[in-house]
Amino acid sequence: MMQKWKYSVFVLLAIAICFIFVGCNSNDAEESTSSANGENNSDANDAAKDDDAEVELRVLWWGSQDRHDRTLEVIEMYMEENPHVKISPEFTGWDGYWEKMATQAAGGNMPDIVQMDYAYLNEYVGRDLLVDLNPFVDEGILDLSDVDDIYLEGGMVDSELYALNLGANVHGVVYDKELFEQAGVPELEIGYTYEDLKKVAVELSENLDNAYGVQPFAGVNNLRHYLRQNGASLFNEEGTDLGYEDDQLLIDFLQITVDMLESGAASPADVFMDAGSNIEQQPIVNGQTAMFLDIYSNQIMALESAAGRSLELTLSPTLEGGEHGHFLKPSQFFSITKHSKQQEEAAKFISYFTNHMEANEVLNAERGVPISEKVREHLRELQDPIGVKMFDFVELAQDYSKPIDPPEPEGSTEILSMYESEVEHAIYYQQISPEEAATNFRKKATEILSKNK
Repeated sequence: MMQKWKYSVFVLLAIAICFIFVGCNSNDAEESTSSANGENNSDANDAAKDDDAEVELRVLWWGSQDRHDRTLEVIEMYMEENPHVKISPEFTGWDGYWEKMATQAAGGNMPDIVQMDYAYLNEYVGRDLLVDLNPFVDEGILDLSDVDDIYLEGGMVDSELYALNLGANVHGVVYDKELFEQAGVPELEIGYTYEDLKKVAVELSENLDNAYGVQPFAGVNNLRHYLRQNGASLFNEEGTDLGYEDDQLLIDFLQITVDMLESGAASPADVFMDAGSNIEQQPIVNGQTAMFLDIYSNQIMALESAAGRSLELTLSPTLEGGEHGHFLKPSQFFSITKHSKQQEEAAKFISYFTNHMEANEVLNAERGVPISEKVREHLRELQDPIGVKMFDFVELAQDYSKPIDPPEPEGSTEILSMYESEVEHAIYYQQISPEEAATNFRKKATEILSKNK
């Protein structure tokens, strides 16, 4: 009996071992088959889950209410066409935008896609916060087959594409034709000089009851224009120093504003300072000034929309005997951040933003003339009078432009902020002389830029 029991146990163990062995071989065979097909079951399941999973993107931009509305509509269109994608929009005005970005960067929580400015590009690249877009272009995820290289150059640093141009713009002047007519003053013709501007602005102020000739223009955009007319630039190519050696250039530039404030040609600070960079609140919108000399061509849409009347665009003043000061500027860029965990989907959205016809009909070149040739030609046919002004102005400016300066160096944001508060605003409030402002600016800017050597 004992022997029979032992024999039974032995048989059962043998059968169990056989089942285990067969099971193992079966699993090995399945894995071998999957491997032969170039696919691992686990990886395939993960891939299937990834295809079906919801992708979340955050997109951050600055701008006017008009830009917000247009961008939000395009985001809705993209999500409808791509149901697996959920996009969380984050938007604000220019004021506070870069502080918000800096806080997010410090916390390691930047959005997937951020609207980038030419002035800040080098700084964010230098801090290793942006992704090179070239691999997405090479793989066809970001389609730039219809984009000329000239529109990409502004977003490149050391041959790598860190930012994609959202539209071409030109810095210039907007003016109210009706106020010129009311004052009986002829409109300025292309080629007018700074002296011509001073004279016309005085006449406007004297002949208008409740408006000034011009809003003062001591800002850095106009300074760049003036320096380029003198064959100089704000920063040198290496980003280690200022791009001009003689402080008299800055002194002469600031003196133009001082002269206009003292003559009454320009509005005093309390007329426009509360508006800040808010396009909809600039004095020209409310009819308080006849000219505004610090605008990019794409902003004409928001200005006219806010003003509820027609406004005109013209080129900035020329310098007698000087060079061209204008350049074709990328209006803004879209960049993908290193913090993004969905970089490929982010690239797909940027490609959609760039090439999709219906999306660009909604955007309507509000950020500038589109970089896709097909989109550009399509939109030109659909433009209302405001859009035609913008397209025509960009084409006009090409004949009065020279190549854009290199992207601004690390530390430029600190310098620009310092210039705004300690030079521009101080001049508007007549708290400092042009000579003092120029000396102070060079000293502090040089200290900041010396860190790049």
